[in-house]
Amino acid sequence: MNSFRTNYGFVLKNIKKNKKLMQSQKNIEGKTFVIAGGTRGIGFSIAEHLLKRGANVAILGKTKDPHPKLENTIDSAVNKLSLKSLTGKVHGEICDVRDFNSITDSKDKIFKKFGAIDGVVINASALCLNSTLRQSQKEIDLMTGVNIKGSFNVGQVYIDTIQKTSTHPHVLMISPPLEMLHNEDWWIHHFYYSMSKFNMSMMAKFWNEEFPEIGINTLWPRTTIDTAPVRNLLGGQSMVNISRTPDIMGTAASIILGSCPKTIHGNNFIDDEVCISADIPVEQFRVDEKIDEKSLMPDFFC
Repeated sequence: MNSFRTNYGFVLKNIKKNKKLMQSQKNIEGKTFVIAGGTRGIGFSIAEHLLKRGANVAILGKTKDPHPKLENTIDSAVNKLSLKSLTGKVHGEICDVRDFNSITDSKDKIFKKFGAIDGVVINASALCLNSTLRQSQKEIDLMTGVNIKGSFNVGQVYIDTIQKTSTHPHVLMISPPLEMLHNEDWWIHHFYYSMSKFNMSMMAKFWNEEFPEIGINTLWPRTTIDTAPVRNLLGGQSMVNISRTPDIMGTAASIILGSCPKTIHGNNFIDDEVCISADIPVEQFRVDEKIDEKSLMPDFFC
């Protein structure tokens, strides 16, 4: 990631506001959204922001017991969200997206509790950065199971229920914009990870065609986000300090999921562009408020 400092420079960019995003906002109070990978980081923040708008949220995660390097278990995440005195109702289910039966079981329990499912956020993801010759079979199996097979199966299971029960149907994939597919910088150093993430974006692109009645979009951060992978794998505290907080993704996701699905679909959104479209200042999301915007670390694929 630090190669950016020598290979790229910063220029001021004007971002055109997406006026349809705000013009199509709906009341999502009482709507039910499922977040795959919702126990920490971006998924947790998305849950928090949806709950603030009065939506019901069911978070899926496979962390049942405390982990020394990972924040929250499924139970502690639900407890933390419950203690925030937010408007919506929160529920948690243990779910390993690599296991199809685990996905269907979680869906059945959530549907039984809430009576409908209006949207799903596919955020569960595995990150193992290695070049082609250094990528292990264990890493390949993990990224295949979570990013490709897991994302597809979560979509397959939940889309089936969403299209049958929702009047506000949404699918939001946390994956990169397809226009970056041709940038070799995102391939030569971690080919399999990039391939798995763009698989997720391809799912969203063509599900949008297959299910035109559902608002299917992708969302990706402009900069690195203060999450466990950044802290544990990508550079530690020094990288965290030049990142944004997960709140920017939570804010952006809640805006997308609050929009009219018939109007807002088939988009590859970037978090700060969504916030700016809603006249939300993005400077507030810096981990270190003393860092200026141009010193933030660009994320993968941006």
